[in-house]
Amino acid sequence: MDNYGLIIQEATRQFQVKGLKFTMDDIAKEMHIAKKTIYQSFSSKEELMMAMLDTGFKVIHERKREILDSDLPLTEKLAAVMIAMPDQYDILDFRKLSGLPQSYPTVSEHLKAHLESDWEPVIELMEEGIRTGQLREISIPIVRLMFTASVEAFLSSDTLTEEKIGYSEALDELIGIIMKGIVK
Repeated sequence: MDNYGLIIQEATRQFQVKGLKFTMDDIAKEMHIAKKTIYQSFSSKEELMMAMLDTGFKVIHERKREILDSDLPLTEKLAAVMIAMPDQYDILDFRKLSGLPQSYPTVSEHLKAHLESDWEPVIELMEEGIRTGQLREISIPIVRLMFTASVEAFLSSDTLTEEKIGYSEALDELIGIIMKGIVK
């Protein structure tokens, strides 16, 4: 792995430990490199954080592709692809992103753009589910809006931390509510 990838990897580890408060000094110290070496690849912490997001979402999209290519039944595939999270991200506490919009608005917008992109496969699954009678008639744009707004709220609020709800647990609950509703 090149320096670029190693720096992203260490920054991700530092994020897990310190949340948004990790510094370039933390990364340099842990990697036993000069901070200048980091700045050769990333002009700022903000640029590094955007690269972390891009790298993470690349892996998430690969995971989604695996799910889409699987033999799962349509409704299981739909639920799995909507909350696709690669195994290596299970250790990351995404709740530590609360405060991102205030501290790093550009990174927050970058995250929002990722959350709102690559919905075509999900939309196709929903349309197929409606066509085949596996899903009731629904407003796909409303489902998309509900899901992305919920995930954005998970990431920008302290509620999950205060309620001691893990990010993966919150995603599971969200998809359960979307797929089954709240009626017993």
